[in-house]
Amino acid sequence: MIRMFRERNLAFRRQAHYDMKTYPIMLNLSGRRVVVIGGGEVGLRKARSLADAGAEVLLVAEKLDGSAPARAEVRRERYRADQLAGAALVLACTDDRAVNARIAADARAVGAMVNVADRPEDCDFFLPAVATDGEVVLAVGTGGAAPGLAGMLRDRLAGAIPERIGEFAAALGTLRRELRDAVCEQERRMAILKELSGQQGYELFLRGGPEALRERMNAMGEER
Repeated sequence: MIRMFRERNLAFRRQAHYDMKTYPIMLNLSGRRVVVIGGGEVGLRKARSLADAGAEVLLVAEKLDGSAPARAEVRRERYRADQLAGAALVLACTDDRAVNARIAADARAVGAMVNVADRPEDCDFFLPAVATDGEVVLAVGTGGAAPGLAGMLRDRLAGAIPERIGEFAAALGTLRRELRDAVCEQERRMAILKELSGQQGYELFLRGGPEALRERMNAMGEER
């Protein structure tokens, strides 16, 4: 199934390489300050996903349209520029365009990147539609042009992800760390990891789990 997935999307990947208007990147937000202003459905949804990713979320809103994330700091007050101190990212999610514009200007003034709800032209970054399976994260974005389309594509692509792929990725991560200590030559390590990560490695994992992959890795490490 992995091979089929790659072949069907080869032409798309080649075209996307040259047409990108934004740079896709996975951020480690663990312990990083992220400020979300706005307590409506959009603000709460973004605050939850950011908290789930390990960010230290500050949610600023005079009122909330639902429950805030348990791990978020909530300030039931009006927006002020000093609330952005120390922020790595800022998300302006109020229903007032003038306030959102002021938030964006204040965020950039303190060196934070900003996302403004429903205003892609005012955004430094976008939040893609996401599906996860353990270590594997599928993210689909349209540069803010069509969030509904991104969600539809996410749902269709998520249905094509092979079973237990998150467990497979976690096992490969463990073996990759072990391989750094066991094999000195970088090219040899890359060749071993390439085989383990491919269709045969995946099928081997489904049959025998992580230990079957480790046995194959050790055998390849001894080959010359």
